[in-house]
Amino acid sequence: MRWFSPFFLMLVCLINPVWADEVPTDLKLVLDKQNIKIWTYQVPKSTLYGFKAVTTVKSSLAGLVGLIADTEHADRWLYRTSGIEVLRRSENNQAFTIRVITDFPWPFTDREALVDVRISQDAKTEKVRIDSSESPSSASYPVKECCLRMPMVQGYWSFKPLANGMVEVTMAGHADPGGRIPTGAVNFLIQEHPYNSLKGLRKVIGEPTYQKLQYPYIHELASTP
Repeated sequence: MRWFSPFFLMLVCLINPVWADEVPTDLKLVLDKQNIKIWTYQVPKSTLYGFKAVTTVKSSLAGLVGLIADTEHADRWLYRTSGIEVLRRSENNQAFTIRVITDFPWPFTDREALVDVRISQDAKTEKVRIDSSESPSSASYPVKECCLRMPMVQGYWSFKPLANGMVEVTMAGHADPGGRIPTGAVNFLIQEHPYNSLKGLRKVIGEPTYQKLQYPYIHELASTP
């Protein structure tokens, strides 16, 4: 199992890092379906929109971190993600630089993003955060021939433990895909991507491969009857 994914991210997630409390409060609910809610918001000084998507699943926190970390199988559930490559990682495995390849619909060229990722956990609430933003070192890596490089990617995942083994999963972010893509097409993806990604996450997260995982830097909330 290799590290990592986002978001993604926008796409993914797409995800200066965007911290949870920096998502605007004037969100517009655009989808409420199959226990998945998606809100959008106008990105300041841009015609693009960002998103926040939320669902709940039964899982350990480590299982969710492990799913995001399983880059070899990200295409099983992370919508329109055709490849994730780990370029470098910290010694404690809590910080990474990754290359994410996003499969854009025809006739548009696929996109790649070089993203710095940081995993953290709040010591009081046990909430886990996976924060992502475009890497300052991206110029050190050549762009793959298949793709155009996204000039801006910002986002995060958060896993908030609830009672009875349930976890509130949030993904949020926005991205500038670069190149010539109609704004309407980009804004459509901010609903399509998180919805299908969270559907995919819900399908696979219960697998023993993920639920048996443990990490020294992830503390599980004690079971609540």
